[in-house]
Amino acid sequence: MQEISLNSVVKEASELIDNYLDYQTYLYELPGLAVGIFVDNEIVFQKEYGYADVEAKKKFSNNHLFRIASHSKLLTATAIMMLYNEGKLSLDDKVTKYVPWFTSDNDKNLQDITIRHLLTHTSGLSCDGKKDYVGKNETLSLEELKTQLKEGLSVSKTNEVVKYSNIGYVLLGQIIESISQQEFGQFIQTKILDTLEMTNTYIDVTEENKALHVVGYGTKYPKENRERFSLYPSGIFQPAAGLSSTVSDLIKFYQAHLFGNDILIPDNLKREMLRIQVKMGNNIRGLGFELSSNPEGKIAGHTGGEVGFRSKSGLIQDSRVIIVVFCNATNVSIDSFFYGLCHLVDTLNSMKQLFLQEPENLPDFEPIVGLYDSLKGWGPELFCQIKSKLVLLNPESKYPGGSMQILEHKEGYVFTPSKESPTAKPGEDIEFVKNKDGEIILLDSKKGEHRRFSYNY
Repeated sequence: MQEISLNSVVKEASELIDNYLDYQTYLYELPGLAVGIFVDNEIVFQKEYGYADVEAKKKFSNNHLFRIASHSKLLTATAIMMLYNEGKLSLDDKVTKYVPWFTSDNDKNLQDITIRHLLTHTSGLSCDGKKDYVGKNETLSLEELKTQLKEGLSVSKTNEVVKYSNIGYVLLGQIIESISQQEFGQFIQTKILDTLEMTNTYIDVTEENKALHVVGYGTKYPKENRERFSLYPSGIFQPAAGLSSTVSDLIKFYQAHLFGNDILIPDNLKREMLRIQVKMGNNIRGLGFELSSNPEGKIAGHTGGEVGFRSKSGLIQDSRVIIVVFCNATNVSIDSFFYGLCHLVDTLNSMKQLFLQEPENLPDFEPIVGLYDSLKGWGPELFCQIKSKLVLLNPESKYPGGSMQILEHKEGYVFTPSKESPTAKPGEDIEFVKNKDGEIILLDSKKGEHRRFSYNY
C-alpha cells in the first residue's frame, strides 16, 4: 500500500489545527498564542493568535520577540556539550576546577558538585538564591552571588533529589566564560545563534529590543482584566532564563538536535543529552532536556516561565516532529496546549492512511465547515475538511485527537462516521440542511438541531 507522509497529512489538517487553536485562544481569553509544528524537514504549520499588545490591539506575529525564559538552559547545555566535544572539559569535572571562588566553609556540599550535577539539577543548590529579583529592574549581581555562596546555598546533597536550580545554570555560564575567555552572551551568539542563523534571538532584554517584544500579562481572574507587566533584564541569569526568541528561531535550534547532522554537536553527544541521566518520580532529565515518555513517544524539550510569559517546546526524535507553543500570559496550562498538539499530530499519524484513497474530483464542503453548537447545550463541535473527508473535533478538548472523528461522505451533505475513528458511531448519519431562515444547520443522528456558532475576541 502506498504510504502517505506525516508532514503531508499535517499540512492537509492545517485548517483543523488553526480553528482548534483559534477557539482555544477565545475559550481561555488568552492575550496571544503562537504555535509552530515542524515535521521531518519543514515547518508544516505556523500561526499566531490574539494580540502582542491587547490595549493597543497590536496583533501577535512571528516577528515579535517572546521571552523564552528557561528554554535558555537548552542553549547553555548545548554550549557545554560543544566545549566537551572540543576536549575542553569533562562532564564529571568539579565546578571548582573552573570557578575557583565556588567554595564555602559553611557549605561543604559545594566541593562535590560537578558539571553533570548542574546540567541535571541534582547539585542540591537553591533555585534562585536569597534575593527576590523576579519582575524587577534589578537582578542578583555576581558579587552578591559569591557572598551568598560563601554563606551557603545548598538545600540538599548532590544526587539526593532533583532540585531545579537557576543558580546551577548561572554557574554553567560562568564555566563557559572561564573556558572560552568570552562573555556568555558572546559565546552563545557566535557559536550557536550565528551558526544556526537565529537572527531573531537575543541574549537578554535591552532598551534597544524592548519594543520588539510582545507584552506579558498576568493571571485572568473572573470579571477582571489581566495585569500588564514591564520587561526587565536577566543579568547574570542569562544562562538560565535570559533569552528572547521567536517560534521559527526556536525550531531552528531543535533542528540542530535532530539526528543526522553535526551542525553544533555530533549525534553521539545528542544521544547523551537525550539519555535519561536521572529519574526521580515524574522528574526525568537528560542533560539540559526535560524528558517525558507517553503514548506520543519520548519527548525531549523544555518549559519556560517568566513574568507574563509561558512556553513549552519539544522534539520527538523518532518521528522528527518539533512543536513550539508560546503564550504571553501567566497562569496558563501551557503543558496542556503542547501535549494536546502532540496528541493531535500522533492521531493524524495513526489515521493518515484513511486520507490516502481519494477521488479525482474532491468535493467542496466549504459551505458547511465551521463550529456548531447543540441546542441542548452539549457544547460546540468543529467541522473541517481534510481531502475528501469531513473531520469532527471537540474544540474544547485539551486532547483533541481523542475526540476526532472521520466522517465518510455519502451524498450531498450527508455523512457517516468511519469505524476507524476513536469515538465514532458508524451507520448513524448526520446531515447539514438549511432551516426555514435559510441558515445552514446540522441534524444529528436523532435529528437534533445544531446551529452555527461564532465568536470574537
